[in-house]
Amino acid sequence: MDGENGLMLTPSIDHLFDRGFISFEDSGRLLVSPVADQTSLAKMAIEINETVNVGVFSSGQREYLDFHRNDIFLESR
Repeated sequence: MDGENGLMLTPSIDHLFDRGFISFEDSGRLLVSPVADQTSLAKMAIEINETVNVGVFSSGQREYLDFHRNDIFLESR
């Protein structure tokens, strides 16, 4: 159990994150997968046409996010 391996996300956003439909850059910018359904994202009030930034992450969180972006995040169709 590492406290750096966790993000406070709403259940719907956590679902998208766990399945690789969204991720975050180290700077906090939201990344949206091109395979995510745009209609579903809109229903969840996820801004896909704007830059969304949740704030910077700690160095420990950035290590886990690096893994997430490389191994979980769905980058192409």
